[in-house]
Amino acid sequence: ESVAANLAARYADLGEPLQAAMCFLAVSQGALAVNALTRAHEAAIAYVIADTLGQTKDPVDLKLLAFCAEREQRWQVAADLLQQHPRGPTVLLPLLAARCPQKELSQSWSPWTPDQHRQAAQSALDDADFATAVLNLVCCGDHAQAAEVGVTELFAMFQRSDWTIEQARDILDSLEALPLQDMEVKHIANILASASYVGLVEARNLSYTSLIFPLAQTLRNIVTHQQLAFPVPMASITILEASATAPSNPTHALSQLTALLNSPDLPPDLRPHVDQQIAAIQAQPPVDEGAAARSSGLGKMAGEHLPTCYRKFAKTSVLSNRLIKGPALELEDQKFHVSLSDALAWVRVNVFSPLNTGCKIAPI
Repeated sequence: ESVAANLAARYADLGEPLQAAMCFLAVSQGALAVNALTRAHEAAIAYVIADTLGQTKDPVDLKLLAFCAEREQRWQVAADLLQQHPRGPTVLLPLLAARCPQKELSQSWSPWTPDQHRQAAQSALDDADFATAVLNLVCCGDHAQAAEVGVTELFAMFQRSDWTIEQARDILDSLEALPLQDMEVKHIANILASASYVGLVEARNLSYTSLIFPLAQTLRNIVTHQQLAFPVPMASITILEASATAPSNPTHALSQLTALLNSPDLPPDLRPHVDQQIAAIQAQPPVDEGAAARSSGLGKMAGEHLPTCYRKFAKTSVLSNRLIKGPALELEDQKFHVSLSDALAWVRVNVFSPLNTGCKIAPI
């Protein structure tokens, strides 16, 4: 098993996730094989192997594949995939049923009528069960109130130190189902900001280091341009960003924190946190680039490190402002691009496009 693990790590470093998975399968390590494929964004193959071997399927892969089926109007396929999701029967299937135009088909997933959802929403509001209230408001078509209730609860949650990603996702799953492009700008901005912040915290928790800066910058852009009363100070976002990137890029993190410490806009109560972060970065050992890459929660996608065209035809990533290697994904404005690997990583923590239009990003 140790030989297989070493070979798998080697293949993963070379951007060969299928070869890495085969090494694990050769020694009957199905869960590790599925994880190797999921980390490298091989959602379809990871699903097939997990299903064949009776392994747990990755919830994000299930949502990605279901969204792909829904875009192609394969409603029953989408429902079958979401049925396997931990929150599928209680949250995702009712939301899918509300979007499905084939009402006779959707009745088998969620038999409630809009009036029943409306009554359930009112009951949940009376009980201060805001996640259930938002779910039922979306399902009955009261989109504006769903956005208002959901954002109010998320903003209150962000001000507490003990909130969890799971609690935030209970609300965001429903808000993600709203037709944002048809809603008021304030609702769009508040939901996009909330999704970016939750995505940033989750990316930090999962060591998705490459996403930290673009997610933080996306959040700052939304809050600044729309002048949102966001409950988390932008200084706290910078501290979070620096602490997350410090293990792999301590020089940049240190410069960020030093600039923040010298800023007159830094709230006094955050100054001790900045001092602590600076001291921690200065005390950490030199960066081992190989170890830092292996500690990332994401693996290399097959082909992502290879050029696909002549340099003069290469696209520039809107996330990193660098030339894209590997396949590129055109965003909804048909002007800007991101690498396919970055898009697949981004959608694991934030379903909305980095252009902040309210469109969902669809990399599969």
